Amino acid sequence: MDYTILLIQGAGEVTSAQEQIIVAALKSKLGDGFTIIYPPMPDADTPTYLAWESVLTTNLEYLSEKVILLGHSLGASIILKHFSREPVPEKVIGMILFGVPYWKDQHWDVSEYAIEDEFLGNLNKLDPIYFYHSLADEVIPDDQFRAYQKLIPKAHWRVFSGMDHSYHAAIPEMVKDIQELASA
Repeated sequence: MDYTILLIQGAGEVTSAQEQIIVAALKSKLGDGFTIIYPPMPDADTPTYLAWESVLTTNLEYLSEKVILLGHSLGASIILKHFSREPVPEKVIGMILFGVPYWKDQHWDVSEYAIEDEFLGNLNKLDPIYFYHSLADEVIPDDQFRAYQKLIPKAHWRVFSGMDHSYHAAIPEMVKDIQELASA
């Protein structure tokens, strides 16, 4: 069976360049049974939720095979907010989210990315879902990761040390988790 990995990037052109390393490594290590789609996001340096959500939903609409969602940083929070409001299509067999900001109750002025209170409970319905966090992530502090742990206790939690926000060192774990999702 063939699988598609849909990667929704983090904000900024620098992040996009870092994710090219992840895409190349996954292509090399996963082999022919996996196609990786890495769509360019509109205005990566000044993103808006609605524009990025549109890229997510448009790509999902046209995919017919089994899909594994990967989300990095802002891209991961776009995935979470969307699926807090909408049912997850059957073709989505899992999600791997890394370096995920928690926008609620933060000092950042980014309310458009925050999941509204009435939808927070829906996050616990997402399954299977993997969260990756590095204790050395210079962008996402530990308290944001712990906020998701409280909201989605049944998720798979991967905690790393000594890894920056690029999550390049997590590639072996991503490969393993992708293969696990595909074999389930």
